[in-house]
Amino acid sequence: MRIARLFALGLLLAPAAPAPATAATPTKIAVFDVELYDTSLEGEMRGKDPAEAARLKTLSAMLREAVAARDDMTPVDTAPLDERLAKLPALYSCGGCEAKLAGELGAERSVSAYVYKISTLILYITVAVRDTASGKLLEEASVSIRGNTDDSWRHGLQSLLQRRIFKASVE
Repeated sequence: MRIARLFALGLLLAPAAPAPATAATPTKIAVFDVELYDTSLEGEMRGKDPAEAARLKTLSAMLREAVAARDDMTPVDTAPLDERLAKLPALYSCGGCEAKLAGELGAERSVSAYVYKISTLILYITVAVRDTASGKLLEEASVSIRGNTDDSWRHGLQSLLQRRIFKASVE
């Protein structure tokens, strides 16, 4: 009898089994369209290149797909800001204004990116992730690419996504 009481008391004092882990709510991420910063002589002489415009759309889609593919992130549509964005300076030159804009959409993080074209041979792709509440830069990475081609642009962004961007933990 005494053993039964001790056993019962032990059960009462034993730590409760941990509650099943609940899935964390995915972080809301607003991914803005990739922009082009062209300082090349080619851009100055020939103007906008339709092939580059198509590449920018491809990179924008790749960034959004990378966010959508993750369990810890959910994309936020930036289309409601399209008219305002068209009137603003480029996001790469606004000192983090994209974080505030993303916050207006209910996002917790903003992602902006641009391709810096120095020449038809030398280009850089830069991606930045910011906290929308503070505007703090959480991640930023660049990759140098050689050649102004569909493949080089895609490969450059894939390299950033695989090695550098979205590697910090999302809280």
